[in-house]
Parts: sequence; structure tokens; C-alpha cells
Amino acid sequence: MEKIIVHIRPLEWTQGEVYGMAFKIIGEQPAVRINWGDGTISTYYGQKIIANHIYPKDKTLYFIIEAEILSGQIDYCDVVGGDCSHELADFSQAPSIKRIDCDMFEKVIFDNPALETLSLRIATGNAYDLSKLPNLKKLEFDGCDRKMKCLDLSNCHNIEYLQCWCYDTPDLQLIVPDDAPLKYIDISGNNFSGELLATLRSIVEQTGGEIVGAGPV
Repeated sequence: MEKIIVHIRPLEWTQGEVYGMAFKIIGEQPAVRINWGDGTISTYYGQKIIANHIYPKDKTLYFIIEAEILSGQIDYCDVVGGDCSHELADFSQAPSIKRIDCDMFEKVIFDNPALETLSLRIATGNAYDLSKLPNLKKLEFDGCDRKMKCLDLSNCHNIEYLQCWCYDTPDLQLIVPDDAPLKYIDISGNNFSGELLATLRSIVEQTGGEIVGAGPV
């Protein structure tokens, strides 16, 4: 049974005290059961599910949400919803998931061999290891103006699209395989080192792809 775990800490809610998750589940009679961490457990049915839950407006409280797939397999999960601080999202128990949207988490755990598309916006941290995503094809990564030190894509030999926004990161170690079939790279607004830019250009030149935001050659 596949499971996704999210740790949240509500802050001063500015748009209501609602936290939400969205799923696309494939297979027969798809269903997901969510334990909202406050004593409430809800079950949702259907291929496309949008689940919302109301929490107290109390920033001292801490909740752990567990979403279990009762029938079918996860194709897509969006854990963006909620005007609160997201401390942890753990996708390691959902090996079949293909697409993830994950916004403003301090830590994210990945071990998803089937994942193809990832949109990841981090709240804190200076290093992310995505090397356990061997079938990743599209990555939209936003470092949120943090001083990132390392983004490891060393095992992502199938990546075709890379959007990496990590501002004020001249020392960033962006590890991309030399044989990656990259067709498009967007690094607009970054101040990457000359060495890193040369590496990215070299990879794109092999595929006849496009690099945006790298400045003049």
C-alpha cells in the first residue's frame, strides 16, 4: 500500500485555516484515505481527488498527515495547498508516482524510480539530492533565494527539461550527467560560475538544445 507523509506546522493563517492535497490515481476503484493528524480520518474516491481539511488557527500546533492509497496507483500528487509552514514531505513509500508538485518544504524525501516530472520549491536547506530519481525527465527547481550549495542530479540520465532558479549561488554545485538528453535549460537570474555554465553549455550542445539565461558565450 503506497503512502505519502507530510509534516505541517500551521502559522498565522492569512487565507483561512485550510490545508489541501490533490491526487490523480489510476486503476480500478481508486481511493485514498487521509489521516489528518488531529483525530480526523477521511476517505476519498475517484481518479481525481482534491482533499481539504480545516485546522485551528494556532501556530503552536504540529500535525503529521498520512495519505494512503487504498486502491490503484498514484500518478500525480500535489502537496502545495495550505497557508502554513511545511516541514517534511516523504514520498519514499510511493514508488509508482510519476508527477509531484511540492511547494515550500524544509525537507523532502525522494526514492521514486518512476517519477518523471517534479516541481520543487524549497523553504530552507542548501543541498538537495535527487539522484534517486533515475527516470526524471522534467525538473522545475526554485531555491527561493537561498544560497544553495548542491543540487545533485547525478543519476538523472533521462532529464530533458531543467529549470533551476537558485539566485545568489555562484558556488552552487549543480551535478548533471554528461549524457543527459537535455533539450532545454532555464537558469535565468542566476550567477553561476563560469565553469558550471561551460559544463551546461557543453551538455546542451550535444543534444542541439537551448539554454536560457546563461548570458553571452
